[in-house]
Amino acid sequence: MLQTCMNQNLFLYAMIAAGIAGVWCLFWSNHFYSKAIKDLKRLDKPKLKWTSQLLRTVRERKEPIANMGAFLRSQMAGGRSAGIGVQALKAGSQNAAAVTFAILAFSILVMYLYEYETYLWVQYAVAGGVIICGLLLLRINFDFSGKEEILLDGWTDYLENQMQLGVQPAEVPAAAEENRKKKTAAQRREAVREMKEEEQISQVREGIRQTAAADSRFSGMLTPEEEKLMREIIREYMK
Repeated sequence: MLQTCMNQNLFLYAMIAAGIAGVWCLFWSNHFYSKAIKDLKRLDKPKLKWTSQLLRTVRERKEPIANMGAFLRSQMAGGRSAGIGVQALKAGSQNAAAVTFAILAFSILVMYLYEYETYLWVQYAVAGGVIICGLLLLRINFDFSGKEEILLDGWTDYLENQMQLGVQPAEVPAAAEENRKKKTAAQRREAVREMKEEEQISQVREGIRQTAAADSRFSGMLTPEEEKLMREIIREYMK
C-alpha cells in the first residue's frame, strides 16, 4: 500500500496540495487586513463589511469603551474573509506548513524502509523544503502583526478623538442619512421658534416706542445700544 502511494507520487501531490491551501489562506488573510487599513481613510463609506459592523457596534454602545485595545482586538478576532474567520485563515497557513513537514518526514521514512533510490529522497526533500519555506516567507512578507498594529493605532486614534469631541463615530450611509433628516427637522423647528420669538420681541418694542412717543420728553430717547439691551431683557423675560 505504501509502495503504491510512493510509486504514484501521492505523497508528493499531498504536499503540493497542502502548500496551495496554505497560500490560499495567506492570500485571504492579507486581503482582509489590506481592505481594513484602506477603510481607515474612508470611514464615511467603508467597503469592508467588518468596518461597517465595527462602526455600528461602537455607535450602539451605551457605555464608554474602558479598554480600547482589548475591545479592538476582540473585534479584529471576529473579522472574516472569504466566509472564514481571519484567525482561522492564519492558523490554516501554519497548519499547511506543519502538514507538509509531516508528509515529508513520513515519505522519507517510507523510502528508507523500502530502500528507494537516492534521487527520490532529494526530490521529496526539495519539494517539501520549497513549500514550507515559501509559506513561511509569504507569512513574513505579509507582516500580519504589523498590519494589526496599524489597525489598532488607527482605530484607537479615531475613536478617542471622536469621544473627546463628543460626537458619534462615522455611520453607515443609511444611518447617516436618517440622522441628517432628524437634524434638518430640528433645525427647522428651532428656526420657527426663533422667528416667533423675534416677532414677539418686535411687538413689545413697538409698544414701548408708542408709549414713549406719547410724552415728548422721552420720544426718540432710545439709542441703538439701549434698544439692544432692551431686546435682551425682553428675551430673558420670555424664556
